[in-house]
Amino acid sequence: MELLNSHSGTVTTSSCSGRVSVFLEGRKQSSTASASQQERETDVATAGGKGGDGRWLFVTHDNLLDDILQESRDDNAFLDTMFGGIPSEPAATQLIGELSSGTRYVHFKFEPMILHVLTETLEIANRLLTCAISSSFRESGIVSPLKNPIVAIRTMGLAFDAPVGIYDPEKNVIQRFIDPPGLRVLARLTGNRFRENSRRIDSLYKTLLSAMGAPETPLESKTTRAFRKKAEGMDKGRKLAATREARIETDPLEDGISFQEEVM
Repeated sequence: MELLNSHSGTVTTSSCSGRVSVFLEGRKQSSTASASQQERETDVATAGGKGGDGRWLFVTHDNLLDDILQESRDDNAFLDTMFGGIPSEPAATQLIGELSSGTRYVHFKFEPMILHVLTETLEIANRLLTCAISSSFRESGIVSPLKNPIVAIRTMGLAFDAPVGIYDPEKNVIQRFIDPPGLRVLARLTGNRFRENSRRIDSLYKTLLSAMGAPETPLESKTTRAFRKKAEGMDKGRKLAATREARIETDPLEDGISFQEEVM
């Protein structure tokens, strides 16, 4: 991002470096729900993510899964970390037949990097798109090809989304489709994808550096420029004062009093 933002022709507008998460779906709207009911459902959305009480139970933007797997050797501790402290138990066989459109699933997800870049010209946008595709971000594209095109840099090949359970709100329990060893396997798989995601980001950086050159000097804001000019003015004043004092000490003509004494 710093490389792109340092150039006058590009600026990033939104980004995510990639993340691993366990996400609990929110309550789902019934097709027969009244407008007032739907409004109430919307009002209960939490800051933790999505409407209807949907939220992330676990999320990391760093590849910490290997550390978590090492530290959480106990299955209960591992499940507690992955499910955000919500208790879990194996799903009953008959539960599968009771699934409905209102069932709230728990997802184990990996989402690779996505980056949106506002560009000054279509030429710059095309150059940026070429760099992205050559760095394995093959689903990248130019979103708005008119004035100031936006380039969306992304790859869906690394994306991963597996339902691992459902939430029982009455018991506040997650009914797991997968046992702890299976969940650990998913964690390792997403860890591998995280490493590949990091490799592609590094490749993109090197490709952009080669195509766009070293970062330009960032433009100063008005406030920064004002402070710099003020500091330069004060420094110049100190230097002039020091020079004048030095001349007075070496040349009596620079001192009005000494000159008058000599005339008298």
